[in-house]
Amino acid sequence: MEDPVISKIKSQFDKKGNPAKIPLMSGKKFFEARSETDGVYVDNLKKEPFLPWEIFTEAVNCIKEYGGKVKKGNATNSRLGDPNLGLDTLEGYIASKVYGCKIGDPVLKRVTPVASVLAWAEICENARGQIGLLSEEKELHTSESKKETSPAFTVEENKEGSAMDSVYSQPDSKLTEMSKLEAELEEKIQKIKELDQQAAGREDEIERLKTELGAREKTLFDNDSEFQAFQEKFKEKSEEAQRLESRIIETENGIKDLTEELSEKVENIKILTEELSAKEREVGELDESISIKDKDLKTLAEEVITRVGEMKKIEEKLTLKERKINTLETMLTTAEEKVTTLEKQLSAFEGEEKLAVQLREKEEFIKQLKGTLASKEEAFSRVSEENRKYKMQQKLASEGLRQIEEQKASKKWWKRL
Repeated sequence: MEDPVISKIKSQFDKKGNPAKIPLMSGKKFFEARSETDGVYVDNLKKEPFLPWEIFTEAVNCIKEYGGKVKKGNATNSRLGDPNLGLDTLEGYIASKVYGCKIGDPVLKRVTPVASVLAWAEICENARGQIGLLSEEKELHTSESKKETSPAFTVEENKEGSAMDSVYSQPDSKLTEMSKLEAELEEKIQKIKELDQQAAGREDEIERLKTELGAREKTLFDNDSEFQAFQEKFKEKSEEAQRLESRIIETENGIKDLTEELSEKVENIKILTEELSAKEREVGELDESISIKDKDLKTLAEEVITRVGEMKKIEEKLTLKERKINTLETMLTTAEEKVTTLEKQLSAFEGEEKLAVQLREKEEFIKQLKGTLASKEEAFSRVSEENRKYKMQQKLASEGLRQIEEQKASKKWWKRL
């Protein structure tokens, strides 16, 4: 005999079509489910869309085992046995009973389509975070309807039995069919007895629920008092919120004024930034000019140092020349004195040829000395001219250094600015 849970789900598919659109708990979204001989296929489980019939039977068993209502459980980022995915949740119960998962194993999330199908088939009530069987009144109504239909079925069966007794000569196939009908009748009667037992248990549960309802009504009365106090607090909070809104409006106006001032400041900063950029470009140009001047000054200084070295050498040469000239002048003076002496001697010995020859030699020597002296004077004149030019170059170099120092001073002034 087929499980009543599976039969009811299949019956619902027969009524509403196969495949069918199954609503989720919110009722605004749907997923598609298709009934097959081995189970139900859904399109909101990407990895494993197949749900065997056993999963719905075990789901109802889990709900019954925990008093008609059980937590759904959450398999997202959880493992079996975690606080939100225990064996006392529907998700954990199904994973353990149907799929053989152990404590610590990851679990695929299947509770959403399972709970939605059970609610769609009017077997369970799907709520946020939990799922429960339909209310006791609905189940009793279902049981009573079954009880009402069962006697009619029994009368019809009895009529068929009496008809069979009266018609003894019918074929054996009729007897076989009658035996089957009697077996089915026995099963129906047994099912009715079970439903009666369940109804008796439900009556006890209804009494318990009534007791809980009285306690909840008392709690609700207490909650009404708390609600009134909460309303008074809410009224005070509303007045405070209005005051805060007025302050916020004033603050927003102040912020608007500050924003406008800030915009003006930003514009001024942009203008100053542009002026500063222009000044920086001018300073950069001055830096380049000063850098060029520094290079020129360095080159000029090197030339001055070179010229100073050359002038020192020239001065040394000039000193040597002067010394030689002084020596030649001394020699010339000595030679003139000797010439005078010789002239005197010549005047004394005019007639002597030897003295005349010596005199001519002396005169020739004196001429040579005078020529040497003239060349030395020319060399001294050239050295004096070079010395004058050198002093002029030194003067120009000093003037260039002074101008460079002035430019450097002006550069420092720009940097201070």
